[in-house]
Amino acid sequence: MKRIILTFCAWTAINANAQMQPGFKDFDVASGLASSNPVYLADFNGKLYFYATDGSVGKEPYYVDGSGTPVLIKDVNPGISASVSNNYQKPSALMNGKYYFTSDNGFTGQEMYVYDGTNTPTIVFDPNFGPDSSSPDNYTVLNGKLYYSAITSGEGRELWVYNGSANTRLTDVNNGPASSITGPAIDFANRIFFVCNTPQYGSELWSYNPVTDTTILEADIDSGASSSNPANLTVLGGKLYFSATTFLHGRELYVYDGTGLPQRLTDISADGLSSLSPVRGNAFALYKGKIYFNGKDTSGQGHLWNYDPTNDNVTLAHKVNPNGDASPREFVVYNDRLFFTVNDGANGFELYAYDGTNSPAIIGDLCPGPNSSLPSELTPIGNELYFTANNCNNSGIDLFSYNHERVGVRNVLFDADVQIYPNPVDRELHIDINLKRDEQLQIRLADVNGRNIYDGGLLPYLFGKNKTDIPMKNLPPGNYIYYITNKEGTTYLTGKVVKQ
Repeated sequence: MKRIILTFCAWTAINANAQMQPGFKDFDVASGLASSNPVYLADFNGKLYFYATDGSVGKEPYYVDGSGTPVLIKDVNPGISASVSNNYQKPSALMNGKYYFTSDNGFTGQEMYVYDGTNTPTIVFDPNFGPDSSSPDNYTVLNGKLYYSAITSGEGRELWVYNGSANTRLTDVNNGPASSITGPAIDFANRIFFVCNTPQYGSELWSYNPVTDTTILEADIDSGASSSNPANLTVLGGKLYFSATTFLHGRELYVYDGTGLPQRLTDISADGLSSLSPVRGNAFALYKGKIYFNGKDTSGQGHLWNYDPTNDNVTLAHKVNPNGDASPREFVVYNDRLFFTVNDGANGFELYAYDGTNSPAIIGDLCPGPNSSLPSELTPIGNELYFTANNCNNSGIDLFSYNHERVGVRNVLFDADVQIYPNPVDRELHIDINLKRDEQLQIRLADVNGRNIYDGGLLPYLFGKNKTDIPMKNLPPGNYIYYITNKEGTTYLTGKVVKQ
């Protein structure tokens, strides 16, 4: 039988607690222990755009491309002052190959800028002509035009459009300085949907039609002057999903196809209590034909629920924390699995993956123990899943990525010769470890969902050659990951094994 010796990438860590877990990468925008506090992660043509600080500049626009090195686009507000605030919905977009974003140069307030990928970003919108911010937000591109909301002293926050050469205000539902747009906005069914608060209807769902140049109330969900306060507007599978509140049912999940009236989908508590809560980030995801969300049961605890449009039913998918509030959030589909952040009751809020059938599996505990790393703004681009998180001891709140293929890393502290064979494997995997000193090691094999297939436990391994055989005959074909760790839990070696 031919032996295949794997070649691994070496990486250096400050100490055992500072070592990154397999598959994860810390971009450490603000080097060392300082937090870079990234926000507003967005995928634009395969590049990740975001705002962050490296410690020498304030919160400024960056991007990461295939090289994996964050690039500062421009220190728009020179020095340590931030050029953007933290209270936006979506302050950037890509149109016709150009990056439009909200920023403050320290003189004009927070206004719209454009970056063509080469030249210095320039300001393209400043309706208040001075230090007062128009604070452009809710950027969305429809039919080659950039729609956004912005504030002026005479009209409040309204819907605007930029055609590449001129900016035009489109709405003024509440005549005068009262804002028309008071919540999120999104393009759907060739219209711009937004949340508007009026004295007559309260805060409800409205839309602007670019073809007819008309603004209408789409639905008065909580009839009369009461507000339903629609939140988390999300287009999935050609339909608009959102949560809204009524007096009788509380906050529930709704769907709208653009005609007629929105349909309420949930009433988990069935006693007037809310089944959902408005949240930041991705509140819903379409995965294997079902809409997943954080649903609250009669006890008020949040768990992983789904809505099946085919059967028109709502189901508790899983209690990741069987004894308490799991509050899953930040839903995205990556590598054919549903990824989200959840509190399992033991590890705090960490990154999990779900295949729709088996129990959700923890992917990484970046803040070991009960403390939360709080992965947020999960953004898949190609083979990378970008997100922000706090790894507690090493780089604070920073930009991270996870790649299910980024395995095969070797810790420089592991002074041993290792052979893993055969790979691909059919019946039995052999791991030969030739040690330079006695060690206590644990060898573990897991599937791509993180579930243990084999765990040899922590055992003494002696100086010289040690051999471990792992039976794999009855395992389904696919990719598996092995881990060799020491008694402190430090990963010495990890890599991918292919089962034929």
